Amino acid sequence: MKTAILIWLTLQNSIHTLLIRYSRAREVDAMFVSTVAVWLTEVIKCFICLFLVAQEETPRRFIHALRTQILEQPYDTLKVCIPAMIYIVQNNLFYVAASHLDAATFMITSQLKIFTAAIFTVIILRRSLNRTQWFALAVLFVGVSLVQLQGTKAKESSGESPFVGFVAVVVACCLSGFAGIYFEKILKGSAPVSLWMRNVQMAVFSIPASFSAIYMQDSKTVNEYGLLYGFDSIVWLTVLWYGVGGLSVAVCIKYADNIAKNFATSVAIILSTIGSIFLFDFIPSFTFLLGASLVIFSIFLYSSHQSMVAALGRLRGEIPSTKEAFCL
Repeated sequence: MKTAILIWLTLQNSIHTLLIRYSRAREVDAMFVSTVAVWLTEVIKCFICLFLVAQEETPRRFIHALRTQILEQPYDTLKVCIPAMIYIVQNNLFYVAASHLDAATFMITSQLKIFTAAIFTVIILRRSLNRTQWFALAVLFVGVSLVQLQGTKAKESSGESPFVGFVAVVVACCLSGFAGIYFEKILKGSAPVSLWMRNVQMAVFSIPASFSAIYMQDSKTVNEYGLLYGFDSIVWLTVLWYGVGGLSVAVCIKYADNIAKNFATSVAIILSTIGSIFLFDFIPSFTFLLGASLVIFSIFLYSSHQSMVAALGRLRGEIPSTKEAFCL
């Protein structure tokens, strides 16, 4: 199972990065509307979660569970409104970033979510970081900065702006860090509710909000050409992969340890770089390779303390108190 999860996490991250970049960078007669893609992703995630909730309950208890957890506990459902709204903005920003950054740079820069999640862990969950972890975050920041040097030196073409892409990723990572830690606090501070049911609760807000965003941002295009304007097999695959990938965080928390997650992230960065070379004629510079190496090193360095705590807990026959919060 761990080997299968390791392979899945690696493929999911690398293929997702290449897919979202390819879907936005290729030359087509009609470019799809990204807000529609985000909305369809939320719909797909909702149906998957409903199916998984149905597997946990009997057919008769399925409707009862939905009514009890969503309708009869409005305050509990309302608590997930904030992360649901944030994830919608984050996903739209990732499409903006993929439109302006090559896949390898996008993949590496998005690792800033580790940095932002760590900061919000200290602020929201009142946890402390040791010196090694702070040093790892500094290395991560330097590595991402070096990677961006190649992007800023690259010639802007076809309306692409590396600066716009970088700003989009940074804002998205800040939102991702806050939403992830806030969602973790909800999971730990509330009555026991399955992760699938929590995602269904989030869909109550995310689906209408993402649909509203379509007409707030792209009403002219949608009214003239329809919701599925520009959709082809590549776009549908990207949307489906995005939806399934969003739920892989749950699998990551349940089955994968830090070593597996870090290895998957590192291999995904390498595969994304190789894929960019062949698909997008990307030529990595020495500065880029140095920055990528620092990012990979920082990921392992940051998690080394958590892995040690977990190992000591297992030796003592205890459950570690610190839950792994940073998933791919």
